[in-house]
Amino acid sequence: MLLEVRDLTFRPSEEVDLRQVSFSVDAGECVVIRSPILLLGTRLLQALIGLEDTLAGEVWFEQHNMVAPLSLARRLKLRRHIGYVHRVGGLVSLLNVRENIVLPLSYHENIERLRLAEMTREVSQSLGIEHLLEHEVDELDASQTRLVNLARALITGPRLLLVDAILEGMREEQIAQATAVVSRYRQRYGFAVVMTARTRALPWATQVYELRDAGLHRVED
Repeated sequence: MLLEVRDLTFRPSEEVDLRQVSFSVDAGECVVIRSPILLLGTRLLQALIGLEDTLAGEVWFEQHNMVAPLSLARRLKLRRHIGYVHRVGGLVSLLNVRENIVLPLSYHENIERLRLAEMTREVSQSLGIEHLLEHEVDELDASQTRLVNLARALITGPRLLLVDAILEGMREEQIAQATAVVSRYRQRYGFAVVMTARTRALPWATQVYELRDAGLHRVED
């Protein structure tokens, strides 16, 4: 099992009330979590990488509990294998688009410049953002920002891809392009996907859940 969430319970607040959330994802699987309030999905994804204040439960990834106290070095090492695609923000404003996309590889991998340029060109062409590579982050609209976040996550070849409702509000052609690229990279690297959404589900989702009544509920076919 690549990812296993056991009885995850959030510290109650005005914005978040989730209790005993449990689900699992194996390598290559795709889980879609629908939520009428997108912030709930965001908080859940952040909890999976240890960035959310939880009250109880466990999140097991690579045989480590991500919500338990971990050393910074261990947490960063685990995060290398997780691609996180932000719905809002997520990019470094001091860097341009090209620099944002290659940022994870610049820190964690020893890749020749020509190969790095080739990988950047491939993922940006696939997502239709190659013309934005030299743009500054503040020049991007919301959909372009999400696509750059997606490119940055995909270029690392992660074991787990977390996608925070990026399809909401996109044009149909952008949705078709983004989902096709995720599918192609998923076939190449065999990563699992956990994606939040308000209404949309990926056509190749293996499991679909809904966040409601303070819990997570499986949607049966």
